[in-house]
Formats: sequence, structure tokens, C-alpha cells
Amino acid sequence: KESPEFRTDFKLEGLEKQLDNLERNVKFDLFVHVFQFADMDELNWAMKRWLPDFMDGASIRPGRDTRTVEHVDPTIVVIDGTTISVLTLPCPQFSVEYFRNWRSKMLTYFGSPTAVMIEVAGCEGPLMWTKNAPDPKDRTWK
Repeated sequence: KESPEFRTDFKLEGLEKQLDNLERNVKFDLFVHVFQFADMDELNWAMKRWLPDFMDGASIRPGRDTRTVEHVDPTIVVIDGTTISVLTLPCPQFSVEYFRNWRSKMLTYFGSPTAVMIEVAGCEGPLMWTKNAPDPKDRTWK
């Protein structure tokens, strides 16, 4: 139960350079990590262990938004069936407009109408359960 059935990690890189928030001329990067589990029991087991140590030691609770998540880049997490997709945008490349555009593009490829979605909509937060959030009283992921 320690690892998923399938895992893939890749980086999408922009074709043209543009200025980031640090005034550097860089090709923008997007990082994608996809974890596929054998069944729902395996996925639920993984979620139960991942949320208390979400990213860089930050603890989150199922269905509960939080204002800040220290050391976490803008991120979209899509939990769909037995798959968890984690899509990350480096903080120096963040702008609200760019994030919203990126989010809508990514959601055409990852997720379905029944998918659970978590967003870290900025550098270090806020973290929001934006789609099909679990009931905070449900013990499945606690």
C-alpha cells in the first residue's frame, strides 16, 4: 500500500520566453504528477496519509479551505476515480489571470464532472476545495 500502481511525472515548457515576477526572461514551466491506484481503497488509504502532510509538511483537512499553506506553489489537485493528478505552477510565474487561464486549460484534460478538485490559488494559498469537496464530517480521508 505504499506506492501507486502507476506514476508519471513530466514538465510542460512554454515555447517562448516571457518575464516572470522576478523580472527574468524565462520559458514558463508547468509540472504534472499523476498517480494511479489499483482501487478506491488504495486511493482512500493514500489520501488519508497524504492530507496530514500535504505539501512540504502542511496539513490540510478534507473539505476545509485554509487561507495559507506555507511553501506551496500555485497548484491544482484533481482526484478522479482512482487517479490523483497534481499540477503545479512555479510561484515566480504566478499571476491571477495566468493561473485562471491555466486552470481552465488543464481541466479540459484532467478530471470529470465528478472529480474532486483542490486549488492553491496563489503563492502559499489560499487553499480551496473548489469542486465536489468531501463532507468535512466524512471520516474516509481522516
